[in-house]
Amino acid sequence: MLNLIIIQFFGLLTPGPDFFYVSRVAVKHTQKVILANILGITAGVLFWATLATLGLSLLMHAYPNLHGALMLAGGSYIGYLGVKLINVKNNISDAQAPVLSKPHQSLTKEFLKGLFVNLSNAKAIMYFASVMSNILGDIKDPEHILIALAIIVIETFAYFYLVALLFSRKIAKSFYYQHSRRIDNLAGCIFLCFGIWLIYSGLKELFLLF
Repeated sequence: MLNLIIIQFFGLLTPGPDFFYVSRVAVKHTQKVILANILGITAGVLFWATLATLGLSLLMHAYPNLHGALMLAGGSYIGYLGVKLINVKNNISDAQAPVLSKPHQSLTKEFLKGLFVNLSNAKAIMYFASVMSNILGDIKDPEHILIALAIIVIETFAYFYLVALLFSRKIAKSFYYQHSRRIDNLAGCIFLCFGIWLIYSGLKELFLLF
C-alpha cells in the first residue's frame, strides 16, 4: 500500500481544476461551504478510484469513444466555469465578504459543484484510467480494495482541506478581497484554457475514431 500512498500524494500535488477551485472557494466562503465542496471533490475521486478497481482502463479500451466523450463533456463544464469567472467585473470589499456565504446556502448544491468539477476533470480521468488502474487493478482481495479506497479518500480529503486552510487564512482573504476581480479573471482564463484543451482533445479523439 506504500506505493499507492506515494503515487496518490504526488498525483494530488499536480495542480489542476480541483486545486484552483478549492483555493478560490476557500477565500470566499464559510467553513461549511468549503467542506461541502471538498467532500464533493473527494466523492468524485472515490467514484474514479472505484471504477479503476473495476477495470476503468479495460472499459476505455472496449469503448474508445467514451474517453473522447468524457473529455468533451468535461471541457464544456470547465469552460463554462471559466467564462463565468472571466465575466466578473468588480472587486469584493471586506464589507461585502460576509454576504458571499448566505446562511441558507444549499450545502448539497455546493457538494454537487465540487463533485461536478472533479468528474469533469480530465486529469482525474487520465490519472485513474492509466496509473491508478494498474495499481488498483492488481488488488483482488475485497478487504484490501476497501483499504486502498479508504487511503485514497482520506489522502484526498486531507490534501484539499490543507489547501483550504492555507487559502482561508486572514492574509489570503484580505489579499483576495483587494484583487478579487483580477484573481477571478485569471482563474477564469486558466479554467477556460483547461476547457478548450479538453474540448479540442475530445473532438480530436472522436473525429479520429469516427
